[in-house]
Parts: sequence; structure tokens; C-alpha cells
Amino acid sequence: MKLRINLKQCLAAAALVSTAAFTVACSSATAGTPSAGGTVASTSSSAPTSPSSSSSSSAGSTSSHSRPSDPSTEADDPTVTVVVEPAALDATTEVWLENSCTDIGTLLGALFAVPTVDGTATDAEYRDAYVTYYADLTDTLLAMTDRMAALDAPTFTGGQDLHDGYLAYLDDLSSITLGAAVIIQQAPDRASVDAAVQQVNAEIEQLGQSDYGLSDFQGDQLQALLAQVPACAGLVTT
Repeated sequence: MKLRINLKQCLAAAALVSTAAFTVACSSATAGTPSAGGTVASTSSSAPTSPSSSSSSSAGSTSSHSRPSDPSTEADDPTVTVVVEPAALDATTEVWLENSCTDIGTLLGALFAVPTVDGTATDAEYRDAYVTYYADLTDTLLAMTDRMAALDAPTFTGGQDLHDGYLAYLDDLSSITLGAAVIIQQAPDRASVDAAVQQVNAEIEQLGQSDYGLSDFQGDQLQALLAQVPACAGLVTT
């Protein structure tokens, strides 16, 4: 019996989850296009005077003759260059992103650690393997919740809502996995375990469709910030 995981469900997993992934597949800022929260720096709209123009003007004071323009030189007219500057990353936001991204990776590992018991296992062994799986997954989620709850919300626009939504998602997901461990512990045979796992998968999938505001992880503003945190590299799409 394999557990189906969606990236968005992991987090966002989100993936956190997904998509994450966890995955976590998001869109990155396009060069030349300002992203939300970013600033755009550009050169002056007035083209700088080229060396050839300066020398030509100077020569004009002593000679009435000027050299014909070279077509190849005219093709190199200066152009305006637009540079996208990333949104500012303050310490509070950096700590929050680093912890959430690191935890998403941990959660993915726990989600994919599905029991590998085969047909030779007894009903009791099969049941115990899934009880352990969901119990460990619950412990991972509760530890994540405790760590994130202790942090201040990120400071970007909508940061508090994202923080609260993330915690709510983790809390609801841990309730499902804890309930799964309890139900499977009482399952009398392998068929009953399989039925319980299928039900849990459906509940997790439905949870992933709920609105916790985690889609903000895919927004341009947050993507620009994620790109500045090494731990979040897996959550940024290229």
C-alpha cells in the first residue's frame, strides 16, 4: 500500500506541500520584470555621450571636415538596462523562511518513509508498521508546529496570515495522522489497515485543497525572498 503525497499537502508540502514536493514548484522572477516587493534600477533615460561624439565636437573647432559615420558603430547605440533588485530580506523573515523550509524537507522525509512490509508479514506486523509510521509522522508535525509557533511571523505583506495559515495546516494534518495511528492500532487484519490508509490518504488530499493561504509560497514576492535563503532552494522554480 503506497501513500500518495502531494507537494501542496506537505506544506504547501506544501510542500510545503506538493510542495512541496513539498514540491514545491513555484515561479521565479523573470529578468527584466520587477517582482512584488522589489525595486527596479535603471540607467538614465538620456544616452551617455560616446567618445566618438566628444572627439567629433572638439575637432569641429579646428576643422570643417568630419569623418562619415560607420554603420557598425551606429548599431551599438547605448540602451537602457533594467535590473531587478530582490526584495529586502530582514532577519525575522530570514529566520522564519529558513526554519519553515528546513522543516518542509524533514516532513517530506517522514511522509515518504512509507512502510515496506511485504506479503510475508503477519497481520500484526503489517498493522504495527503503519501505526509506527503515522505515529512518527505525527511527532514530526508536532515538533514542526512547536518550532514555528515560537517564531515571529515574517515581516512582508501578508506574512502574519501566512504564518497563521501554516500553523493551522500543520495542526490539522497532525490531527489526521494521529487519528490514523489510533484507528489502525485497532484494525483486526491487513484489509482493515489498507482501508484505513486509503481513508487517511483521502483526508490528507482534501486537506491539501483547503484554503490556508499557502499558495503565497508561489507568489513573486515570496519567491524572491526564498531565493535568498539557501535552505529554501528546493522551493524555488527556475
